[in-house]
Amino acid sequence: MDYKSRYLDLIEWGREYEKNIIIGLALALGFLIGLGSGLLTNSNQVSPIIIDKNIKVGLSTPENYEASRNSNVPKKTVVFGNFMASINGKAYYPANCEAAKRIKEENRIWFRSKEEAEADGYKPAQNCP
Repeated sequence: MDYKSRYLDLIEWGREYEKNIIIGLALALGFLIGLGSGLLTNSNQVSPIIIDKNIKVGLSTPENYEASRNSNVPKKTVVFGNFMASINGKAYYPANCEAAKRIKEENRIWFRSKEEAEADGYKPAQNCP
């Protein structure tokens, strides 16, 4: 079979199924237009980032913290760990460091050890020994 006869067979097949080919192409074009417009309208929406600082095992939940805060125990004995960091920072501090005391209560993360803080990606603070 030569190329000319193949070409003529293809032309004949196209004429025979012309309506089906046009309908199929119109459906595919409609699908692609709908998909493209859907992607364009959704591209401007920003997903919120939610950070839960109490997700780590061993950290007190806010309910436990409030219960211990309102108890008769002196505040200096209510300690969640030996080291703390800010959820917004990259350094950890000893609990008795002056710089650590400036971290807002709602932004504090507590660690039991230096190793635990470093495993979580924090580095030692330069301004606290």
